[in-house]
Amino acid sequence: MKMMKSLPASGILLFLLLLSSRSIIVSSLGSVLVRVYKYSTNAASWENARHICKHYHTDLATFYSEADERYLYLERYFAWIGLYRDRNHWSDILLSDGEKHDLYSWENKNSPYKAECAAASYNNLFDSSGSTIPRRRVYGLNCGNHYYFICQDIKESQTLDKDIQYIFIPKAKTWSEAQHYCRENHGELANIHNSVLYSAVQKEDFPIWIGLHRDGGSWNWSAGSSEYHNWKLNEPSTNGDCVSISSKTHKMAAQNCGAYFPFLCISDNMVLVKEEKSWEEALDHCRRLKSSAQSNLRFDLLSLQPGEEHVYVMSKVTEAVTEEVWIGLRFLAGDWLWVNGADMLHPDLPFCPAPQQNCGALSKNYAGKVKTRDCSLRKNFICYSYTST
Repeated sequence: MKMMKSLPASGILLFLLLLSSRSIIVSSLGSVLVRVYKYSTNAASWENARHICKHYHTDLATFYSEADERYLYLERYFAWIGLYRDRNHWSDILLSDGEKHDLYSWENKNSPYKAECAAASYNNLFDSSGSTIPRRRVYGLNCGNHYYFICQDIKESQTLDKDIQYIFIPKAKTWSEAQHYCRENHGELANIHNSVLYSAVQKEDFPIWIGLHRDGGSWNWSAGSSEYHNWKLNEPSTNGDCVSISSKTHKMAAQNCGAYFPFLCISDNMVLVKEEKSWEEALDHCRRLKSSAQSNLRFDLLSLQPGEEHVYVMSKVTEAVTEEVWIGLRFLAGDWLWVNGADMLHPDLPFCPAPQQNCGALSKNYAGKVKTRDCSLRKNFICYSYTST
């Protein structure tokens, strides 16, 4: 609190008020922005996937560097098989009518009684050493959902035994559409029973929607501004205007936007408040916010650091009603500070701001720097959430 003695009494009171609602004053705090990727195995078109992501999370995923992709786990999938519920029991389309199926690897005991069609699931569990353990289960699911599927070809071998080949099809379809596809191109939807579950259901490579898409003549992200691309060989192609990543390699490819794929969302801990308040009213509003789901969740005016984080936050600013939004930057005691105690890493702030220009804002039209403004002006603002200790 250097130069505190130079503040008038009203300034000291304001300084204490800004920090009073935080139980611990953090002397060194880096980024408070949290970004989390959320993977959905339910397939949708690119536009519908984005709508779902924006409703439940923030948007379709944006990547800024290879590090964002490195620890993604995208191997889980659902794939339709030839098992369906006929009257009160499950039968396989390759078995005689009414013959009960011996498959017992249901996800839970209620699964067979909640839907009409079955899908195999591949997933990995992690043991105490960090190693992965493949896990296969069968789910009863809504026949109208779009999932990948497994076909089978049956060929007679030289020994007169049946040679069964299982083919994973990375095209998301309803159960009946998958059945039709298998019959037209292979043989039938796969008869997955206990003895072949682990050999027929394997780790596979399939496309997953992300937020990159062609906008006019250039490739842009649906949320945030990033120049990062990780194209497959010979991509981007003319196959379409929306982009998927590979579940295995995370390489990117252009796809028809109407195709159905699983998708990857991004969630963050920012809250844009589209109410017009002064800076101090905005601070009070953030700190009064509560979460009904998490009692230990607290809120404050956002602090942000230069670089990638600043670029990402600007995607939220563009959604504001006002041209500028307040953030948690304040000039007090002769210094610029973040009201949450975060590190001050912006070197270009004025050493002696113009009269009354003591509060920080971000502008839609000027993404490069933090702007200093009169604290009494009324603007939208960005809060962020954190877990109290």
